[in-house]
Amino acid sequence: MVDKENGGKADALNAGLNLARYPLFCAVDADSLLDAQALLRASRFFLEDDRVLAVGGTIRPLNGAVVREGVVEMLRLPQGFLERMQVIEYARAFFMGRAGWSAMGALLIISGAFGLFRRQEALRVGGYRTDTVGEDMELVVRLHRWAREEGRPYRILYLPDPICYTEVPSDLRTLRRQRNRWHRGLWETLWAHRRLLFNPRYGRLGLVAMPYFLLFEALGPVVEVLGYVSLPLFAALGLLNPPFALLFLLFALGYGVLLSHLAVGVETLLLKRYPSLGERLRLLLLPFLEVLGYRQVLALERFLATFQVWRKRGVWGEMRRKGLEPSQEKDHA
Repeated sequence: MVDKENGGKADALNAGLNLARYPLFCAVDADSLLDAQALLRASRFFLEDDRVLAVGGTIRPLNGAVVREGVVEMLRLPQGFLERMQVIEYARAFFMGRAGWSAMGALLIISGAFGLFRRQEALRVGGYRTDTVGEDMELVVRLHRWAREEGRPYRILYLPDPICYTEVPSDLRTLRRQRNRWHRGLWETLWAHRRLLFNPRYGRLGLVAMPYFLLFEALGPVVEVLGYVSLPLFAALGLLNPPFALLFLLFALGYGVLLSHLAVGVETLLLKRYPSLGERLRLLLLPFLEVLGYRQVLALERFLATFQVWRKRGVWGEMRRKGLEPSQEKDHA
């Protein structure tokens, strides 16, 4: 155990990285629990392929799960609406997002909740930066950049099997702060590595992954919010074609619902993580509710974060956690 002054998450991770004595190091959030087989499933890829620099697993919400002595025995849907919506978001982000980027060799994010890295290479690029709130993404992008500039064959992977359960925000204020921080961290990373953007030297990283995250992830909320605002404005000015505008809006929202259903289908039907049929059916209904306010609130928060990047640089904000409820902890009898 290391006792040091509070210098922030990245500083604490660097302290652990410096004191570690083995070839691999694992970063896990304090409010997360690893599946019993997670480390074994992730670490074997380092043994099989010495090109592997980092591996990230699947993050699932812990809220609502049945836990005994630190082990998740069964997944159940959380009671709160916000927590249930995040089950959908996490499934979509990992099964529809990171799986694809990993297959392309352009995975830019390994979640700070759970990631396994080669220690020597992480030290070689300087460890975690302490001047950003997106230290997890920034380190992964820096590893990509270093390996390409050195001409070294490498792999940075997402694997669906290593599972990490993390407590997600249960109140709107904490959720908004989290998403504000995530979005500011994205902008900070894109700015720090702006040299990669549209740069053919970095292959798919510079020509596909970085531009995608700039145009669709970073600027996406700006376009979305301005679109919502412009609809009634254009209608009032008589500049709107109602049938076309409605069709376009339904198409945009419907596409998001489709992606969510594909991800939830993997989670509930293929992997069968939620044993209750009723909970699986409720999960399939949630994507329709997501587009009726939840998505718009978070888009607005990310929109605001875009214009707060420099003013709130390095600001984490208070993250309230409930911890495990008594009903989640099973008796030892």
